[in-house]
Amino acid sequence: MRRLFDLRRTSYALILAAAVGQAVLGWRMSLYPTYTAAMRNPESPAWYRSAVLLEGREFAEFVGFIRQTVPSDARVILPPRLPLRPISHIGFMQYFLFPRDIHNCGISEVEACIRRVTGSKTYIVAVEGFPPADVQPSGKDFVEFDGTTGVYVPR
Repeated sequence: MRRLFDLRRTSYALILAAAVGQAVLGWRMSLYPTYTAAMRNPESPAWYRSAVLLEGREFAEFVGFIRQTVPSDARVILPPRLPLRPISHIGFMQYFLFPRDIHNCGISEVEACIRRVTGSKTYIVAVEGFPPADVQPSGKDFVEFDGTTGVYVPR
């Protein structure tokens, strides 16, 4: 009976040690470097620090580019929700792009969506695979961020 009790105590101690070790490694290898990168410039706006923490510096820079390119009273068209990616989630992107009006094209209506968003206050976020190469937005010019990533802006 005593031996069984000691075995349980040892098992609990090993599980606790493993959990603490995992927490320390997670902090050192992932959380702390990301946190320090986000906090290097405390004067940065909250949306920028959040973008760095959640998705990394490249994402934060792209969001900053969108905010700079798209006026605050404009409509922004995001890629469809599939494949899953943060840039296509309306609720997620609303935090970063507020007060802009955020929409996205449905997965089954991308071509029709791109063809009908021709307004002078409508901007289309361009990322890999969106909009499709064979469907060019009419009345829009491409402002490049990085290669094929950027924003289609009204002429």
